[in-house]
Amino acid sequence: MSPRFSIPLLALGLLTACGGGPEETTNQPTTDDLVIGGEEASVASLYQMPTPNELFGLVKQMAGEGHKRMLNPASNVDRYVTLKGRAVNFGVYATDLVYASSFKLNVEVARYYLTTKKLADALGINSAFTDADFVRLESNLTRGDSLEVISNDAYQRAYEKMQSEKMGPVLTMVLAGGWLESMHLVIRQIEAFGKNEQLMVRVGEQKVTLEHLISMMESFKDDPNVSGIYTELLVLRDIYDQLNVTRSAHQGASASGRMVLGDDVSVEMTDAKYAELMQAVDRLRTEWTKPEDQNERTAP
Repeated sequence: MSPRFSIPLLALGLLTACGGGPEETTNQPTTDDLVIGGEEASVASLYQMPTPNELFGLVKQMAGEGHKRMLNPASNVDRYVTLKGRAVNFGVYATDLVYASSFKLNVEVARYYLTTKKLADALGINSAFTDADFVRLESNLTRGDSLEVISNDAYQRAYEKMQSEKMGPVLTMVLAGGWLESMHLVIRQIEAFGKNEQLMVRVGEQKVTLEHLISMMESFKDDPNVSGIYTELLVLRDIYDQLNVTRSAHQGASASGRMVLGDDVSVEMTDAKYAELMQAVDRLRTEWTKPEDQNERTAP
């Protein structure tokens, strides 16, 4: 095993649909864009955060089957009682739902749909997870592709609801929880099945996604619920910033066929820095997913 990886990745800036060149910036954002900052948001605040199934696509191909033990236990759902705890763990559970559907963990798909729906109700975005969708999900438990579609539809509707209601602080906390859980699950897959360069690319790619997430949170960093999360994500960014990075102008469309405005980035990930990042992700994930009544019992 080589002690370091040179990881090429795409700096996800403003993504626009391919077909005759980039769209004009005066166009309305599509439903794929996550808009943070309300009506005053500028073009620079439009980013496309990848949905978890995009992140898990290569993992599923390279690392075999999924494992439910990697997920945040569904039994914890009633033990998140603050806005921060519910928002972060809504992102965690929504990511676990997509992971379960990606790997066809059918019993867990049903369980995590109901778990995510319960937190959506608590956050006031219950319209994203409907009883009709659950019936549809139950009838499709043997059809993995349909499960992914249903899970992602609900995931997308939740984001759209938070955008339309201008729930910026809540949305950034949800995104933070989802991003961290995605990192946790990919790292766990690597630890279970061994390192390979393609899986390490997925970890390296998240440097750019994390930078976008932190930029999104900038407007809300003084919010009492957001401030601690923002500070903790800066610690993870500091680890990424210690990696050697080279940038070059991107040419042409992305692999998905979308035109990209931004740079190609190559990140050099050493074994030592990977271990440091893994430990930081594990520590933060343990803290964020800890039931809040445990915090009360351990408080002085």
